[in-house]
Amino acid sequence: MDERYYLSMLKNEPAVLTVLDLSRILRIGKNKAYELVNSGKISSIKIDRKIIIPKLRLVQFLSNENNYQKL
Repeated sequence: MDERYYLSMLKNEPAVLTVLDLSRILRIGKNKAYELVNSGKISSIKIDRKIIIPKLRLVQFLSNENNYQKL
């Protein structure tokens, strides 16, 4: 799927997400969301102690087929 599809899916989400927003959107635990961010799989910005994720970075992560498990 392309980025436009995911952008339309996330149109009601803010332009900048928190890690808790990320875990809610992806329906994963908070620790797994932090793991994705800390590993660099989802790009983020750290301001003081706060981590923010631009929505476009989440869209790029979802659009990248290398992130999908082959069954």
